[in-house]
Amino acid sequence: MNIQEAKEEITRTYRAYQKKNPDGSLRIPLEKQRPVLLIGPPGIGKTAIMKQIADETGCGLLAYSMTHHTRQSAIGLPFISEKEYGGKKYSVTEYTMSEIVASIYDYMRETGKKSGILFLDEINCVSETLTPVMLQLLQNKTFGNVPLPEGWIIVSAGNPPEYNKSVRELDMVTLDRVKNMEISADVGVWQEYARKNGIHPAVRTYLSLYPDHFYNITNTDRGQLFVTARGWEDLSCVLASYEEDGEEVDSSFFLQYLQHDEIARSFAVYYDLYRHFTNQRSEDIPTSPADRDGISGGTSENASVFENLLKMSPERLAVLSQTECLAVAAILFHSIQLDARERSAVLSRLRRLEELAGMIPSSCSFAAEQDRNEFFSRKRNALDIRVKHGIVKPDEEFFEKAVLTRLENDAVAWAKERRLAGNGPDPSSGIPFRDYESGRIAAERSETEKHSLDLTARVEEAYRILEQCPQGAGALMYLTTDLSGDPDTAALLTGREIPVYLKYCAELLSQE
Repeated sequence: MNIQEAKEEITRTYRAYQKKNPDGSLRIPLEKQRPVLLIGPPGIGKTAIMKQIADETGCGLLAYSMTHHTRQSAIGLPFISEKEYGGKKYSVTEYTMSEIVASIYDYMRETGKKSGILFLDEINCVSETLTPVMLQLLQNKTFGNVPLPEGWIIVSAGNPPEYNKSVRELDMVTLDRVKNMEISADVGVWQEYARKNGIHPAVRTYLSLYPDHFYNITNTDRGQLFVTARGWEDLSCVLASYEEDGEEVDSSFFLQYLQHDEIARSFAVYYDLYRHFTNQRSEDIPTSPADRDGISGGTSENASVFENLLKMSPERLAVLSQTECLAVAAILFHSIQLDARERSAVLSRLRRLEELAGMIPSSCSFAAEQDRNEFFSRKRNALDIRVKHGIVKPDEEFFEKAVLTRLENDAVAWAKERRLAGNGPDPSSGIPFRDYESGRIAAERSETEKHSLDLTARVEEAYRILEQCPQGAGALMYLTTDLSGDPDTAALLTGREIPVYLKYCAELLSQE
């Protein structure tokens, strides 16, 4: 199965293991709740899907790499206690609570989450002394003599022996006690993930051209040459940062992430091509381009990149190769995507501002500083509690705080305007704060809609550019797939009549 199918199956497993009968007993008894075992190549995304499952289900997640653990940390340290048997006292060896089990209880106390996933990575690379401990864990859900808390399931992961010399083959006794899933690399699934998570367009388009370069391991007399999904994603992050700083890169840089000489050189050539179209040369731009005011929209540098491509002569477009067309399609989409993402962020902020403004009690005038302080103090305290219990992710926390700050600043500005107008603190005089804020939101929403119209015009122009390229058929399908697959551009296009986009959507559906 691929990594997406594995994610869906683990989610189903987690939910099934949480179900209870009317009397409160588990629908699937603990002894029948097989731990999940994921076996697949390194860097394929096994750890990443665990974080996604936790985010989507709201369950807890604790992750450990078992290669870092000893027998003592896994089952606890021995100590001598005194017990009485048959009227005589004996010294007996007992064990402290396992560090791993203790960390689950700490996590539950800190987050308030009573159920979750204990993710044990590299489980088939443990030392000989830990092997019996792992078997006991898989069999009885206990570390040492302490069981896992009810509601927590075990998901373990490992690599096949051909990828890791430290791997120990799991025997039939162990495999007969787990829910065994073998994972393979799937570039199509990864491309879907890449679209949603902003992987560099040069990486995504290159892998559209060379899907067999996505996950590649070649044995040579110099050892293994390899490229993994993790390598592509890490390369994407660094590339974006280098581009922001204007840093130049060469093939030796790509070899640091793509540890396969041939693939690294191939991507280096493609990336140079991609950068060529991003930084259009003057000879590619006609001396008297047609006036295109109102088409570009946006304020980012990507808008000017889009404009440069727009000004390429028909003669230059006519001789672009299939590879060059794909690079152009990636740049056109990236330009639209970034501005669409900005538009979506503005709309999200405006929606949250409307919600918060609607929560302001009619008795709260906001003209008095005390009223404002009490309202925003309550909201921030409520947010802190949600953050503490893991209900709000870090990026959502930042967003919520930014919206609260914006609303508070607006309230202060409104109160100042009232004082300057001579209305004084009387809440019955002048325009109410909620009406004041609604007016500001409506004005911003109107500006955002204008920007949306500019963006949709850019979508039409992107198709027009690629339609002038005789080799652009694949690039047109790539552009259509990306526009539909990206949440921000899809939201932009929903409900808008763009004939050329709808035409290629229909063609894409018929091909699928």
